[in-house]
Amino acid sequence: MPRHNDFYELLNSNYVPNSSQAVSVQQTIDGLSKTISKLQSQLGALEGERQQLRAVLSPVRRMPMEILGEIFALVLPDVLDPDGREMLRDLGRVCKSWQNASLLAHHLWSGLQLIRPPEDGAYGRMVSWLNRSGALPKTLQFDGSGCECTFEEVPCLSTNPDLVRLLTTGPPLDHFELLGIHVGCFVNWIDAVNSAKKSLPGPCPWDTLRSFRLQCPYQLDGESFVIQHLPFVTSLNIEFPSDLVVGVEGDGDPMVIIPVKLLNQLTTFAIEFDWYGTEIFSLLESCKNLETLTITCASRFDLFDEREPKLLGLAKSRVVLPKVRKFSIGRSETSSILKYLAMPALTDLDLDLEYGREVDDKFGATLHDFFRASNASESLQALRISNIEVPAADLRHCLSNLPLLKGLTLQWVEFGDKLFETTGENQDLVISPNLPSLEHLKLLSLPRTYEYQSELWDFSKAKRYGPCILTVSFQHPTTVGSCSPLQIQALKKAGVLLNLIAF
Repeated sequence: MPRHNDFYELLNSNYVPNSSQAVSVQQTIDGLSKTISKLQSQLGALEGERQQLRAVLSPVRRMPMEILGEIFALVLPDVLDPDGREMLRDLGRVCKSWQNASLLAHHLWSGLQLIRPPEDGAYGRMVSWLNRSGALPKTLQFDGSGCECTFEEVPCLSTNPDLVRLLTTGPPLDHFELLGIHVGCFVNWIDAVNSAKKSLPGPCPWDTLRSFRLQCPYQLDGESFVIQHLPFVTSLNIEFPSDLVVGVEGDGDPMVIIPVKLLNQLTTFAIEFDWYGTEIFSLLESCKNLETLTITCASRFDLFDEREPKLLGLAKSRVVLPKVRKFSIGRSETSSILKYLAMPALTDLDLDLEYGREVDDKFGATLHDFFRASNASESLQALRISNIEVPAADLRHCLSNLPLLKGLTLQWVEFGDKLFETTGENQDLVISPNLPSLEHLKLLSLPRTYEYQSELWDFSKAKRYGPCILTVSFQHPTTVGSCSPLQIQALKKAGVLLNLIAF
């Protein structure tokens, strides 16, 4: 601190300054405050300049445009509605680099959703938008919910000229979705497209369609309906109201009929199955080329009368889907459909079961028999089971003969005991189930009372061909589980990388 001769004694004592000294001290304080303020201003300017110079050397400047485009994709939906398209435009307005990144990421422009009805001049904007995706497969989604053509004499939204024109003269399309419509809207739409095609000299975008999704959430008024006049699609996703029977012609009295020819050509099929009866099996019997199958059984628990002659026959000789590699049951309250199916090429099985926390003593036997009928020991590589309470012994039995299984996920599954069981002593130690090829085990949303510490020990002793990742989370935890450094080291030595996470 500098010395001030006028009040030196005051600085080194507790004397009370007189009025003259007090004025002098205040003047000195004011002078120092001005100097400090000036220096702080200079310091702020220097720090700002330093920050600007550091930005020049920032790694973000050297980030490839492709990576920046992938980051954009993480915050945007695959199919862009009007809000999503505006968000993409806003990203491109930040700076020239961001604009270039968005334009180079062709997949950002490959999915387009139209909200009824398209605005005037929409056709040109839609074509321009989709063309920015280059040669990538393109998806068009049309939401026709709110159409009143069934109730009033008004034009059907699905026959909008811009939509029909885009399907017949626009860019080639890979996937089209017609959502929220009445069945009559589908009939109107398909007639409008086929009528427009007659005046064209050659193939049109409609002819390139590979995948189609139809969502009709409204009930029919008693008449049957045939899904026909589609191009050669190989992927079909259909969603109809609850209790609306879907089947093939000649099998019972279905209200929605899918031609056998269409089923024969499908490689991907997704259907919501929520009616009481066996028509689902007639559909699947015609799907000999399926590779991916998704069945949502919705809210019904009892789907079949197992005393029906057709089911009695299927219980002995299942419907075989020889090419299915991926099978998913979504939001289902029953796994009984597995009793009547076999998939000898199955590599990926996903069972999302909503059992309401009631123990199912039949699930283990049903799944085990399905594995045996499908010869899963020779093919299954990924298995996910969620939302079920099943005895641990039943679950171990299901997993006991899956030597090729690489990924196993159990989410919201309560089995009341340890999943891995140690038998034998010393050199005869055996861990059941034995999953030698396992690369990633996920035990997600476990009960808070689950004794995972001993489970980790047994799992680390299981024989495997290579290293494995073990991910564990708990139901609504206040704290994440933990392991001692000694336990983590033992797991690493056994080739197990532990990942404890909050749910």
